[in-house]
Amino acid sequence: MLEGFHPRLSEAKTLLPLLRTQIAAGAPHHALPAGLALDLLPITTDGLFGYELVPDRHAHTVLTLGCTATREFVLRRTSYSADAFGAPRLATVGGRGVARRNFTGRHVARQSDAVFSDWPQAIDAAWAQLADLFPRQPRQCATLQWNAHRYFDAALALAHAHLSRWDPFILLFGLHDEAEQGFQLRGAEGASGTLISRRPDMWVLRWKSPEATLNEEWAVALPDQDAAGTLAQA
Repeated sequence: MLEGFHPRLSEAKTLLPLLRTQIAAGAPHHALPAGLALDLLPITTDGLFGYELVPDRHAHTVLTLGCTATREFVLRRTSYSADAFGAPRLATVGGRGVARRNFTGRHVARQSDAVFSDWPQAIDAAWAQLADLFPRQPRQCATLQWNAHRYFDAALALAHAHLSRWDPFILLFGLHDEAEQGFQLRGAEGASGTLISRRPDMWVLRWKSPEATLNEEWAVALPDQDAAGTLAQA
């Protein structure tokens, strides 16, 4: 039995591209420090499924946009204090998230959730909080790390096509190398598998259930206009 809320493949393949598109749509209305790039980490944490917003700057605060099992639209703000010896403990370092398990009992995390009636309101609040977290000048629209997510979208859709009869849960821990390690899949009666990225455009699906064993590998092709660049300027 899985603990907590985890999305099914059918939910993940639908929600993640929708949420990412709306995040980008909200970007032109909020300016951040020039040169700041923003990555998005798919994550399920403490009952929330969506994206963690990861800037390529040091920060002690993590923002996560997602929905709950009851389909509430939530912006979660998690702030980490310095440790008992006064040394800073960062939520991100050079744009790479610090795993939550690295924060010991000496590091106090303060978490607050704001619930909104729709995605645009939640996303607008997220951009506004990012602007407050990074007040330096000069300012311009942020650059979003984009292409890897399009490959992941395609991999999720292909995985769901192969596993639609089971529609397993996908576990998302918000790690930067999670695609290479393999996203875990869980189904009923002990069925399980992994979705692994060999490189951004090459994915492997492994699945074992009482009914079937699958071992599939695909090359994911994107339209030329998407594959030509690695960044999307919001």
